[in-house]
Amino acid sequence: MKKSSMKIGRTILCGGLVLSLVLGSTPTAEVEAKKVTKQESVYVNAGADGSVTKVTVSDWLKNSGAVSGGVKDRSQLSDIKNVKGEETFTQNGDALNWNTSGADIYYQGTTEKKLPVELSITYKLDGQEMNPEDMLGKSGKVEIHVSYKNKLKTTKTVNGEKTQIYTPFVMVTGMILENDRFNNIKISDGKVINEGTNSIVVGLGVPGLSESLNLKKSQAKKLKSEFTVTADVTDFSMGNTFTYGSADLFGDMDLKESAGLDDLEDKLDDMTDATAKLVKGSDDLSDNMGLFADKMGELKSSVETYQKTGVKKLTKGVKKLAKNGPVLVKGVGDYVDGADTLADGTTAYVDGAGKIADGNIALYEAVKGLPEQLQTFDTGLITYTQGVDQLGSEENIEKVKGGAQAVSAGITTLNTSLEQLEQTYANNEQIIAALEGAAAQNEQLAAVVSQLKTLTAAQKQAITELKNATGADSQLKTGAESLSTGVSTVMDSLGQLSANSESLRTASATLNESMPTLVGSIKTLKEGSVTLNKNNKKLTKGAKKLKKAGKKMNKSTKTLNKGMKKLNKGGKKLNKATVKLVNGVFQLEEASEKLDDGSQTLHSGMVQFNKEAIKKLKKIYENKVKDLTERLEAIADAGEDYKSFSGIGDGMKGEVKFIIETEAIENE
Repeated sequence: MKKSSMKIGRTILCGGLVLSLVLGSTPTAEVEAKKVTKQESVYVNAGADGSVTKVTVSDWLKNSGAVSGGVKDRSQLSDIKNVKGEETFTQNGDALNWNTSGADIYYQGTTEKKLPVELSITYKLDGQEMNPEDMLGKSGKVEIHVSYKNKLKTTKTVNGEKTQIYTPFVMVTGMILENDRFNNIKISDGKVINEGTNSIVVGLGVPGLSESLNLKKSQAKKLKSEFTVTADVTDFSMGNTFTYGSADLFGDMDLKESAGLDDLEDKLDDMTDATAKLVKGSDDLSDNMGLFADKMGELKSSVETYQKTGVKKLTKGVKKLAKNGPVLVKGVGDYVDGADTLADGTTAYVDGAGKIADGNIALYEAVKGLPEQLQTFDTGLITYTQGVDQLGSEENIEKVKGGAQAVSAGITTLNTSLEQLEQTYANNEQIIAALEGAAAQNEQLAAVVSQLKTLTAAQKQAITELKNATGADSQLKTGAESLSTGVSTVMDSLGQLSANSESLRTASATLNESMPTLVGSIKTLKEGSVTLNKNNKKLTKGAKKLKKAGKKMNKSTKTLNKGMKKLNKGGKKLNKATVKLVNGVFQLEEASEKLDDGSQTLHSGMVQFNKEAIKKLKKIYENKVKDLTERLEAIADAGEDYKSFSGIGDGMKGEVKFIIETEAIENE
């Protein structure tokens, strides 16, 4: 354990020397090579609690070997002896006069002089403070508290006043803790280094520095003069601790150059000017933000109007249009179905009318020679009578009369159907009128409506002509009625002939008289059929166009319905987006009001900042910063003034370092 203690001791000493070289100024060996410098190492033996038991001082009169003759020194040590050469000295009180022989002087002595910094180490186990020797072999939660008390002050002038300044000692304490005994090692201000078998704990303190700087308690916490080590310990045992202390780290600080302070003062003047500009700028900003807030209020009102009178009405209309889309599709579908039925009926009618016309022509061709043929009727009366008996049977009479009557009745029914069909145009025109309103915003639907109007007009014209051709006063109707009357007369006559062949001659005479009328009626019927057939091609062509247009219209209406659904979805999205827009504008309007309030607050704050901050900052600089700078200069001076612990020769430069070794707490 003692070997380990010596190892850690050397580590701490080396660390302290490195710290001195890093933070200190240029080594004295490079300054005035022939100037003698006294480097003093104060070795302190102390108890485990830090109480001093022995002080040994080693001095090195550096560069003394290069001085011819003697070297004058001062020392308050006892038992002085040369530890490296044979050079001798004479002593008169604390004055020493060394005889040099071309070599530097190394000497050593002892003293009972109090140290400038007091070291104190206390121990606690499970929260209970204990004497170091009582800790041995104990287990539990251990706390090792190390504190430094600076007892060396000097008087310096700060801001024109006499002020007590502590000599700026930097203290570094290290200890070695066996990992077999100590676990969960922590330190409040320092470093724990685990090297496998042991943990090296190093703590730092700058006693008196916060007081010298006149810092507040909250600021002084960063410049502590103590630290605490905590750990879980089993069978407590601890080796020596080593503490390195020196004031040289601050001794060579050069804070007396004024260029930095002059620059700072210039920057404060620039800051004062800039702040005045900021105050004016914040005033302009406040005015502009007020105008911005007013305009945001106008925007809010406009957006509300846009939402209420624009988007809501639009989406409502689109929704209604989309809702009626299926109705339109169904109505157009029904219309197309009716148009298809009409077209099919028209086609069937044309076919039937053609057949009727062909029959009428054939009938006329058959009967147009009857008058002449009746001239020979009498000649074959007997043969004819026999035929009449067969033809004039009751069954045949009824069939022929019924057929003739059916032709006339069919024409009347057709005319009635055409009138009913013509009445449906009012509904078609209403549908077209309704579609024209929607077609104003849809080119595809507009094309369909245009075709529908053209086809409807053509159909209407064709049906009007057909209705006129089958009317009560038409040639077709009058001819059919005449035919029916003639056929009825003929068939009645045939019945009479069949019933009474003997009266056939009389009937034959009557037939001869009525035959020209019958033939004329058949001729009229034939001519009406020819006239009717002239419109059949137009009706057939119109029916085909109507069916084709119906298919296009049905397809276009379905496409229109899909478009209206998409339009409805777009309307919903537009409505949602508008709600977001309105909410965003509301938030923006609220934010603009806050910005307006904030800009006013900023202006007030800038005025207050200029008054209470910038102007005070200059005052603080004059009162505080200069004070802090002068205190730092005073601290550096105090560190530079501390050249020796045991005494130093006039005109010599000096460096002092303290090495304090405490007793180990372990079994002998």
